[in-house]
Amino acid sequence: MGANTAEAAVPDAIQALTDRLTTSYGDLLTPVIVRDVVQDCYQPLSNARIPTYVPILVEHGSRTKLRQLTRRSDPTVLHREHSDGARGHSITRACRRVRSALTRSA
Repeated sequence: MGANTAEAAVPDAIQALTDRLTTSYGDLLTPVIVRDVVQDCYQPLSNARIPTYVPILVEHGSRTKLRQLTRRSDPTVLHREHSDGARGHSITRACRRVRSALTRSA
């Protein structure tokens, strides 16, 4: 029951994160771009065996990408590059290790 509760809480936490980031970056980026960045960071972690840290990792990756977007003169450039498949991961090495450990199969 504990695992199911944690798994069910992750999408709610991701939605709450999306709402917070949309508010934070509302004057710089459109809500669609913010939502796409959050979903892009969440997608690789959506089937994690241990979902406890998934919202934290998604928030870290999302904030990093959103900061990069707001520093560019054309905020859609990074979004377009990423959607074309050129994945520019900017999360720290430690987060990559945690993500890898969370998504390993049993």
